[in-house]
Amino acid sequence: MKSLLRAGAVSALALVSLGTIAGAQADDKPVTGIPDDSIAQGWDDPVRAAFARQGILYGVNWIGEYWNVAKGANSTGSNFDGRLEVYTDIDLEKLLGWKGGAIHANAYYIHGIGASTDRVGNIFAVSNIEGDETFRLFELWFEQSMLQDKLKVRVGSIAADSEFFISDTAAQFINGTFGWPGITAADQAAGGPGYPLASLGARVQYSPNDNLTILAAIFNGSPADPFADDPQKDNRHGVEFRLEDDPLIMIEGQFKYDVGLPGTLKLGGWRQFNHYAPQFLDPSILDTSSGVYGIIDQQIWKGEGDKAVTIFGRGSVSPDRQNLIDKYFDTGIVFAGFVPGRDKDTFGAAFGYGNISDDLRRAQIQDGVPVVSDYESVLELNYVAQIRPGFSIVPDFQYIWNPGGRVGSDEDDTKPIKDAAVFGMRTNISW
Repeated sequence: MKSLLRAGAVSALALVSLGTIAGAQADDKPVTGIPDDSIAQGWDDPVRAAFARQGILYGVNWIGEYWNVAKGANSTGSNFDGRLEVYTDIDLEKLLGWKGGAIHANAYYIHGIGASTDRVGNIFAVSNIEGDETFRLFELWFEQSMLQDKLKVRVGSIAADSEFFISDTAAQFINGTFGWPGITAADQAAGGPGYPLASLGARVQYSPNDNLTILAAIFNGSPADPFADDPQKDNRHGVEFRLEDDPLIMIEGQFKYDVGLPGTLKLGGWRQFNHYAPQFLDPSILDTSSGVYGIIDQQIWKGEGDKAVTIFGRGSVSPDRQNLIDKYFDTGIVFAGFVPGRDKDTFGAAFGYGNISDDLRRAQIQDGVPVVSDYESVLELNYVAQIRPGFSIVPDFQYIWNPGGRVGSDEDDTKPIKDAAVFGMRTNISW
């Protein structure tokens, strides 16, 4: 299967070579280099503007969080975690005259200790920025656009969770499962190519029209040593560019429609050729795994200005004899523009559920394990207060049933971890 990964990379590079060198075109619009969602909006920054005129954009984002585990879990108490991100996007047509070429890179300083790691012990991480404290390269890729931007080919260190199995509506929520879903994070080797680990790979995107997009990608099968106790420590700084693992393939079709109100339907699947079975199975008899999924984002009401109500739903299944989670779904609703004088504010509710493999339960019963696994689920409520462009504050509440999928607690492994109630506050600043 290694040859399949190499063939995919060679094919992607061949497509990239179809890009032609052309002179950069002048842009008559004022160029500031400042994103729309930035606290720097309205500032005069001649250095940033000069770089932007050459096709170089850059920025810094910071997220800080305070969490209080008020009830249940392995322990109650407070935690702080945060993430500083630096990024750059380079338009090679403006910089070098390379028509359709682009480079993207971003890196993180992850700091603090997340509530899931320190106290809750759950599968669906309380925060989608939680990770081991370190400086880490995340994505580093080159992309070539062709056929009037209908075809885009990307090669490099790529995160699947930026494009695959993602609901735009679910981005409202902080729990990690509403981003890269808990089923893929639990079932794919080393958590799969999702935050905070990316994998070497190649992705092709084809959009024949505004309504239809097809994505296909091939990744090195594991972003870290699949046998490592902690994949994040094994690939601590994101620069262990592995090529020795058999591949992971992901495919997704996206269809946008408007039947009075807009919506998006996505269908996809993945197959991993270097899957390593959980400890309760014999890994020597299993060498592949897979999953299929579906997503819907649907606006169900639209009022004046920014007022709107949108819902989402996602579902996925994977073979229970090979995976920790065999069935998963989540759903939620988001209200925008309902608070007088706060048109950009949103609030919402979401629920996620992951069913633990029947094979694992049977193995635990046979081995006499005192706490037999069952499922994990989470309810999240939050409010996003946009203070100004690039600055928001998010009060958040989560209730977690069966943390860890129902496992023994740190204090007494003959009793399950108690259901947890978690209160939090997130601050987002983008420059």
